[in-house]
Amino acid sequence: MPKLLCYTLPGKGTYPDDNYPGCIAYNCDWEQSLHLAVLGADGRFRPMRNNTGILFAEATYDEGNVRGVTKTLVDPFLLREPCRDSHLAPRSGFVLVCVRRNQNAPDSEHRGCVMVYRSRNLVHYEMQGFLELSAQGREVSEPMLKWDDEQQGYWIWWTEEKGGRCCGFSRDLMTLEHIPDDTVRPGCPERTDPDRLGIFFEGEKELHQSGSIIMGNVIEITDEEEKELLSYFGEIRHVKCVVPDVTIHIGEELNEKSLPRAVCVYSDGSVHEKQVAWNTEAIRAAQKGGPGRYEIGGTIRQKTWTFPIPINFGQDPTLEFRGMSDPCVSLCRGKYILSSSGTQDIHLRVAETPEGTFAAEPITIWRVALEGQKRHGTWAAELHEIDGIPYLFTTVCPGGDWTKVKACILRCHGDPWDTDAWEAPVFCRKMDGSILQEQGISLDMTYFRDAGRDYVMWSDRIIHAETDPILPEPACIYIATVDPAAPWQLTSEPVCLARPAFGWDRYETEVDEGPYLLRSPNGEDLYVTISGSSTNLGDIYNVGLMQSKTGRDLLDPAAWTLLPYPLLTKESVEGEYGPGHNNFVLDRDTGDILMVYHAVPHDEAGRTLYRQPGIRRLHWAKTGLPYLEMTPERDLNPALRDVRVQVIVQ
Repeated sequence: MPKLLCYTLPGKGTYPDDNYPGCIAYNCDWEQSLHLAVLGADGRFRPMRNNTGILFAEATYDEGNVRGVTKTLVDPFLLREPCRDSHLAPRSGFVLVCVRRNQNAPDSEHRGCVMVYRSRNLVHYEMQGFLELSAQGREVSEPMLKWDDEQQGYWIWWTEEKGGRCCGFSRDLMTLEHIPDDTVRPGCPERTDPDRLGIFFEGEKELHQSGSIIMGNVIEITDEEEKELLSYFGEIRHVKCVVPDVTIHIGEELNEKSLPRAVCVYSDGSVHEKQVAWNTEAIRAAQKGGPGRYEIGGTIRQKTWTFPIPINFGQDPTLEFRGMSDPCVSLCRGKYILSSSGTQDIHLRVAETPEGTFAAEPITIWRVALEGQKRHGTWAAELHEIDGIPYLFTTVCPGGDWTKVKACILRCHGDPWDTDAWEAPVFCRKMDGSILQEQGISLDMTYFRDAGRDYVMWSDRIIHAETDPILPEPACIYIATVDPAAPWQLTSEPVCLARPAFGWDRYETEVDEGPYLLRSPNGEDLYVTISGSSTNLGDIYNVGLMQSKTGRDLLDPAAWTLLPYPLLTKESVEGEYGPGHNNFVLDRDTGDILMVYHAVPHDEAGRTLYRQPGIRRLHWAKTGLPYLEMTPERDLNPALRDVRVQVIVQ
């Protein structure tokens, strides 16, 4: 049977990025989370999700700290749940016990306890609560479980601070029961010893022998469970091609357009159709040859983009560095239009293709009067067309003071590339007429329509500017309805949908921002990607995912679920650190949905080169989730590029 290892990473020290002096990111936030690895056929354990966490402890906001208290997860131990016949409801699936901490310190709320999670498939986890092990509140570590069929309950062992190894019994993992001294206790299970585990690999890079893996335990899983795990947490790669036969009748035209696309099949069972450059001579021969079977060869077409994409900066004298944050490519009035975070100017770049926008000459549609830092003039511009009218959702920053950034919208009475067609920015306002977040900042506003209602989503952050130093609260995702004829006017009260809750969106900075809507191919599922974590240390930015269904009341937080792990990280694609703030746009050439994003490349010395733009094809996984890591090599196996189609002429 397949075997599964649970583990964490050490979480020691801070992220070593000297490019941002004064910014400290504690590695425990990111590393001390549940990790999983599957034993391969070659006898090596290989980690899932690029050796990143799939379950993070949730932060608390009720301990008197306006920024919340970051929690971490250590010492995980997995056990398959028994199917038991008793007065208790039979269970199936798995139980996970682990220890929660305040980053690298004891848990301020539940010292002496372990967290208990249950999972039906090792993909989705539900927290059951805390099981108190030490009545004296001593710190506990290394919990281990064993089910007892005769006693119909769980034996649990743990190490207690200044108390050594302890043992207890619980029927429900909510409370410990008294154990008579003469009760026979079973033998204690063992945590995994890395020296007895075998070599642990990430690709061909050996991991555990450098001390970078903190082992939990190994359990057996079924082939079906392994398949489901890999469909969610494994790398998705192109594995084969299928081209259906074509039948035509004599006299019907045969050309490249009448031949099928290649159906590319991926390792998780998902598929994607690609255009093929078919052999024109073979097509003509089949057209003229009369009845029979003909084989036509071809080569799969694949669009690829280099990272970073070269940018035409024009003659902008306000630029302090040659990079681009928050790129957004929109399709409007037959043209692709690129917007982004700017400096003093609000720029648009217009082209016939998505990638062509980055080479286009920037067009200045508005200038912001600044008295301070020029780089804080405008942030995160997005172009949206509402009932035929283009609107640019962005921010302005009066005086260059970042603590006063406010969401605003520009309306266009004409074509977006006509600089004279744009009106002055209008600040977004609540129902009572007040400006969004008067006590802080509002930014990264996006727009979408669902089931006849018009929504905006944005990032909102209270900032205590009167303190020394300035105290920013977490940046949270808000939603509201708007008037489509004046989208800067909210028609509902703002509702908070997400606030930084996990180590991956609290790594150095507690931030959730950059929401952007993505609809599933069938239109039923609504996905919103959000960017989380540090806005100071650009390397450790991540992309997370919120999910809902079309037609729901999207102002109700209960209508949304937040994936507890990030979909895109610095581990996802080699050489691309801090990916994030993405949008999605249709590529008319291929019919594919493209993800436009920024990430941070490094030079040969490991120094950051600031945020730069990139483009990648969005892939839909077998699970129905968007897969954001589809590199050219994963997208199309070069060995499978050449294909053949059978044409039957009747």
